[in-house]
Amino acid sequence: MIRLENLTVAYGPRVILDGINLEIPTGKTMVILGESGSGKTTILKCVLGTLHPVSGRVLANGQDISTLKEDDLLRFRQRMGMVFQEGALFDSLTVGENVAFWLWEHTWLSDEEVEARVRTLLRFVGLESSIDAKPSDLSGGMRRRVAIARAMAAEDPAFMLYDEPTTGLDPFTSKSICDLMRRVQREFTTTNIVVTHDLTDAYRVGDLFTFIKDAKVIATGSRRDIEHSDDPFIKTFLSLDS
Repeated sequence: MIRLENLTVAYGPRVILDGINLEIPTGKTMVILGESGSGKTTILKCVLGTLHPVSGRVLANGQDISTLKEDDLLRFRQRMGMVFQEGALFDSLTVGENVAFWLWEHTWLSDEEVEARVRTLLRFVGLESSIDAKPSDLSGGMRRRVAIARAMAAEDPAFMLYDEPTTGLDPFTSKSICDLMRRVQREFTTTNIVVTHDLTDAYRVGDLFTFIKDAKVIATGSRRDIEHSDDPFIKTFLSLDS
């Protein structure tokens, strides 16, 4: 479970998140929706522990992330995967090396063990045959699959964070990435936060939905809950995507 309690984040005088409260049950996916610059990605940074709130806290399975020392935070991140916008792969490395990077940096696995783990992950996302390719050789959808494999490098991921995972992809490829995200959730019982502006993809992957506007949560709940919301912003958002 991930819980945000009265989370407030500010950059100088500008308040990005103002007293945010959210709860994502274990094994569920929360989709965060809102305008550009509304603080959606800031939530991911707080959960990942790369950004400290002005006040409030982030709890992951009961552990307060914001109070962890660096070594403890690194251990915590070993069970958390992050898929960045557009994949954010290292262009100078092969597909296999991109997936292996975290294992090289954070484990004592032998080269043979790393290669076995990398092949298992690439097989899971359907790209084992591309292990020696460079990211520039891949389509946008394939790069996202590699990014998901890299995010799962930990042996037993408990949390997955996705920042605009289908941006720039055609509808068919977007659906295939959403299907893969659902498969990760199903097979690993991961607890997930997905930031997106695409309502179609949000519905494909989400169990729960949260709308953020003016640094605050204005609605959270099931698809039925948000579709029956009387909030003018949400009604406009839904109508624009229909």
